Amino acid sequence: MRIIAIFVLILGFYTSLISQGTIKGKVIDKANHEPLPSADVHLIELKKGTITKFDGSFIIDKVPSGEYTIEVSYIGYKKFRKRINVSDGETVEVSIELEQTVISLPGVVVTGSMYERSAFEIYQPVAVLDEDKLGLRLGDNIAKTLSYEPGVNLEYNGSFVGRPVIRGLTGTRILILDNGVRVGDASDLSADHAISFDPVSLERVEIVRGPASLFYGVNSVGGLINIITEDIPKTVHDKLRGSFRFNGATVNSSLAGSGAIDYGIKNFGVRGEFGYRKSGDTKTPIKTLKNTDTENLTSAFGLAYHIKNASVGLSFRNFQGNYGIPTEEDEEPRFKINRNRLAFKSDIKFESPMIQGVELMLSQTDYDHKEIEDGEVATHIKIKNSGADLKLKHGKVGNLSGMFGFSFLYQNYNTVGEEKFFADAGLYLASLIFYEEIEIKRLNLQAGIRYDLASVKSKEFESLPAQKKNFNVLSSSVGLIYKVTDPAVISFNFSRGFRVPALQELFAYGPHLGTMSFEVGNPNLRVEVSNEFDLSFKLLTSKTNAEISGFVNYIDNYIYATPTGEIDSVSSLPIYEYTSANAILRGFEIKIERELFKNLNTSLLFDYVEGRKRETNEYLPMIPPLRMIAGIEYRTSRYNFGIEVKAVSSQNKVAPEETKTSGYTIVNLHLGFRLPFSGLAHEINLNVENLMNKTYYDHLSRIKNFAPMPGRNISLVYHILF
Repeated sequence: MRIIAIFVLILGFYTSLISQGTIKGKVIDKANHEPLPSADVHLIELKKGTITKFDGSFIIDKVPSGEYTIEVSYIGYKKFRKRINVSDGETVEVSIELEQTVISLPGVVVTGSMYERSAFEIYQPVAVLDEDKLGLRLGDNIAKTLSYEPGVNLEYNGSFVGRPVIRGLTGTRILILDNGVRVGDASDLSADHAISFDPVSLERVEIVRGPASLFYGVNSVGGLINIITEDIPKTVHDKLRGSFRFNGATVNSSLAGSGAIDYGIKNFGVRGEFGYRKSGDTKTPIKTLKNTDTENLTSAFGLAYHIKNASVGLSFRNFQGNYGIPTEEDEEPRFKINRNRLAFKSDIKFESPMIQGVELMLSQTDYDHKEIEDGEVATHIKIKNSGADLKLKHGKVGNLSGMFGFSFLYQNYNTVGEEKFFADAGLYLASLIFYEEIEIKRLNLQAGIRYDLASVKSKEFESLPAQKKNFNVLSSSVGLIYKVTDPAVISFNFSRGFRVPALQELFAYGPHLGTMSFEVGNPNLRVEVSNEFDLSFKLLTSKTNAEISGFVNYIDNYIYATPTGEIDSVSSLPIYEYTSANAILRGFEIKIERELFKNLNTSLLFDYVEGRKRETNEYLPMIPPLRMIAGIEYRTSRYNFGIEVKAVSSQNKVAPEETKTSGYTIVNLHLGFRLPFSGLAHEINLNVENLMNKTYYDHLSRIKNFAPMPGRNISLVYHILF
């Protein structure tokens, strides 16, 4: 009997082997038929993949019989997708020709949508910065890296310190995610706080312009930025796969490097990451900005388990930073930050008309922030974030598909030190969301609603008693996409979002050196509510990629700090009190890329936003002026060369406490090479920003009253894929 059992096991094992198939093929350049080494090849349904060898060949074995989608991607080329059938014991051969992209194509977006889909098919205006663009745009901080995207500007405060401004809004109005999890640092509290992520470790970034409260809740009334590194492996690779990136820059003698390694063991995917940056003081055309040096260290580890209709993964990421900011008095405040983020994600798909899929995300972030003056810790901030998100997608009912979900967020802020200026507090947020989409021939419609219950509890601080504030908010979104022709669509979206007042806006009472003011909070502030209308036209052909968007954003209870005209007797700083007013922001973004001749393309970007208080018609502060970026580029499969002109107009529409800023024009150059060598893909980009070393001042610079923007910068980005 035992022998029979063993025989059955052996027979079953043998049968499982012969009932599996193999996929093999070769990936080449469509134009010159040269092999493309280190191209990504994977089967979407099985979450299984490999990379091509030096001759472009690949093999994926142990593929169960069935129908699959094979996807092939390579930097600078259009993605290739094809449906293939695999039978028991069969070897399927596939010949794949990738076509070079001269104009940038809309990438697949996972942010701000129920499903992964092309940016061309998203209701709200979105932008994707992928690895191809990173070679050209990689900067010292996230905001600088994104600052050439439509509707996105940089609030500058030194080389590593900068916050993104989306359609005139920044700080706690912009939500920043790390692989779908709130970054959870102090960067939104003050302009002297850096985002705790080094761009040298980036793989891609997705930007949503406009309120994203429907899917992400509190603090996304202006937009959302999702930093993506895929530290939870999405694909199980059958061999070692990795990349290294090196970056150097002359403007601050910066040297940075990062690496990521993926490997698969049966159904397990394992990933490790590291990154390091060290830079000196930033040079401007007229002087060197003291105390702008930076040293960062990044590490991450991820593990995932994949089967056909389910996956589960866990990741850990650590960021450590040590940086300074420039000051007019040549003081040297230092900041030491440390962020630990733990995330768990599971995704299960069902073949059921009721529940089609279940996604669960759990996260814990601990952030430690020390502000050091004269060698002593003046302020010590600790922030804890705990989050849970559950989404349940239902099966299609006719043309209708959708989801409902729950989320919970807990944030705790604790501060000690002589320069503590707001009360310790905790935020509790519970949410319920419903979302539906329907397809009617050329028309797609979406509608969603979200209910949030928020509670803020503060402790006693200075003359302020312990307090509790409750907020109930209803967010919603309605949108449509109409396909005029196959390459052209019109989209409209209305989004209603909200922002709970920040802790310093509610409970501040003390000197804040980051803003050089004595801040006084207002516990009677109400929830800030955004109602934004978007209208966009998108065109995508083989030679043209264009998007034109117009928007108007009505914000009720827009919160801002206003000077009282008094001076604090102890700190000698001007006193600012937080108050609110109704505001309106309106503007447009135009981005057009056009291939003029073979391998030669031009690009043009215009964006503009104007912000006012609705009752008094006064202008809002820190609003970027009209901007134009025009470029021309020659690109082949092996190299590219381009010149770019960035022209920013004067900003004369300023708030009462602001000063006007003159416009400027700078010239940028870039030269890039893509070389397959020794079975590896090598990408080299040489970039020159501010070619003429022009002295200029930007309206969004926090230091424009005593220092210009950086001078000529020559940077090198070297990227290796294997």
